[in-house]
Amino acid sequence: MKKIYIILILILSFGIFSACDGDDPDNSHENENPVGWNGKNVTYTAEDIRKFGSATPAGTANYNTNDDTVSIWNIDASLDNYGGVQTPSLSLDFSKAVIFKMEVLSSYTQYIVKLAVEGESEYYYVLSDEGKTGTISVNVVDAMLSDKYRIKNTQPDPGYQNGWKYDGEKKNCSFHILAKGPDGEKQTAELVLKSISIFNDQPAVTEVQIVSDQIQDNRIEALKGSEPILLSATITPDVTNKNILWSSADENIAKVNADGSLEFVAVGETYINAISELDQSKSAKILVNVKSGYENPLLLAEKINSLKYAGNSADIEIFTDLFNTTWAEDAAMSQSLSLSSKKALDFRLSGNQLRIDNYFTKETEELVNEANNNSDLNQAFTNLSLGYGNAQVFRNIGGKLYKENYSASLKVCYATFNGSWEKIPTYKEEAIVIWDNGDIKKYEIEVVATNLIASFTGPDFIDSNQWTIPDRTKQSLDPVVHSLSPARFELSSNTVIITQNKYPEAKYCFGGIVSNILSAEKEVEIIIDVISLNKMNDFVKTMWEIKVLYYDESKNIISSNPLKVESGNTTGLKTVKFTPAYDNFRIYLVVNGSDIGAQFSDAQMQIRSLKIHEIN
Repeated sequence: MKKIYIILILILSFGIFSACDGDDPDNSHENENPVGWNGKNVTYTAEDIRKFGSATPAGTANYNTNDDTVSIWNIDASLDNYGGVQTPSLSLDFSKAVIFKMEVLSSYTQYIVKLAVEGESEYYYVLSDEGKTGTISVNVVDAMLSDKYRIKNTQPDPGYQNGWKYDGEKKNCSFHILAKGPDGEKQTAELVLKSISIFNDQPAVTEVQIVSDQIQDNRIEALKGSEPILLSATITPDVTNKNILWSSADENIAKVNADGSLEFVAVGETYINAISELDQSKSAKILVNVKSGYENPLLLAEKINSLKYAGNSADIEIFTDLFNTTWAEDAAMSQSLSLSSKKALDFRLSGNQLRIDNYFTKETEELVNEANNNSDLNQAFTNLSLGYGNAQVFRNIGGKLYKENYSASLKVCYATFNGSWEKIPTYKEEAIVIWDNGDIKKYEIEVVATNLIASFTGPDFIDSNQWTIPDRTKQSLDPVVHSLSPARFELSSNTVIITQNKYPEAKYCFGGIVSNILSAEKEVEIIIDVISLNKMNDFVKTMWEIKVLYYDESKNIISSNPLKVESGNTTGLKTVKFTPAYDNFRIYLVVNGSDIGAQFSDAQMQIRSLKIHEIN
């Protein structure tokens, strides 16, 4: 009788919204006449929001009288780790634009906004995994139809795969505003808002266009330091709010101000974006090419020869402008590189960009002997080969300029001797190569002083001395590691295939393996080589995840919940950087077949290698 009584109260007071994740539709305003709603628009103040009902899993809203804001709290503190409030039910007309607007002052980590439709069995994501502050405003339907949520769909047509199924109809709906904590962490989360507004009284924005006489083929070209120009933008159709939010993808190259004035700061290319303030899912962009004036190769060669070299830094700004000059197609500008191998070094080459990981340590006799055998004037080198022929190489090494004649190879220093060998600090090198035939090329080298903490290939992952598979029968040995969800694996040539192996009662389809305890005091870089990831369908794809467990100096566990560092659902060589909260940690390498609304029990990934560095 108690359950029937509760259901009757919900029906009589608030109406029912059914949802796949069980959100409670309770709210403090009656559906027939929600406060402030006139069928066209409504703005809920912070004090209004605090009266909203709770949404799944659990949430509350506290009004802050001092600054007239509301703090939405997730109070569930489970591994689901999100919760919040929901608006009253509104009758929305989907023959017009439905705009959701939210003034976000701060967010502990992220927030989610979902649309619930009366009688529907699932929720529709309007915003997800956001952390942006400021005024957020989006067209609800267009946001749901965006690629971000299409790729997360778990059914052929859950309501919007082929367009919004309620297009042109009126439906009773509510919005759920959820604070979301860090993944995998039992911790509450806070979202601080000033107001929430819903608009349903004007046509949808369909196009934004940037306007200027200087635009040719959707790009603007100007010399560095040229007088600023004024951009404007048009919005189609003619909506009430015509305000534009301007931004630059790289303000170090070109800067755009709030009024649309465009400044040409440094040589290079970047994009300028114009975003509709009313509907921030609608924008336009143009390419801006800031030129040096030396795009002609002959002029560039003449100018670069006039600079001061031999370790001089006076002309470094001019050199940087010349290096960033686009004087040919990228492929024609790229200088191919090769280096002589050293046990102290690891090379990663992508086009004309070379990354050198410097592992040298004087504690290793083998590396010291190698440095002695490759030394010249108290410096240890690796040799850089550009190819055959003669050229002049103009090098910017750590902010100082050098000019060298090339015939066979150049030297790249990785250690210096002053009583004993020491690895050199991290530095970047930019170089312009002018060959005798007039070809101009360029390359970049980054030498990174690192400590190699761990390096694993396929066979290492199945070595029980290096990795542990969680096993609940062994919880007496380690109650933290052996309570995690396990994976199973098999070796294929030099790679490992890891398949999730969740326990029958587990809610989500993921599992993994756990490394031994590793130590690092500074920033950590993880390089994982993902060969393949399977998928359930085009909408639910297997993810790889890297999580960490932290330990104190005595190797006692600090947090029993692994914290996610990074994840992805694409293959290739992936670089993940994080700064450990504590010096000692274990890696939980996870294969995840869980996505929004679906569980993929056969999730599987193939890994070739995993390296872990500490950046000096």
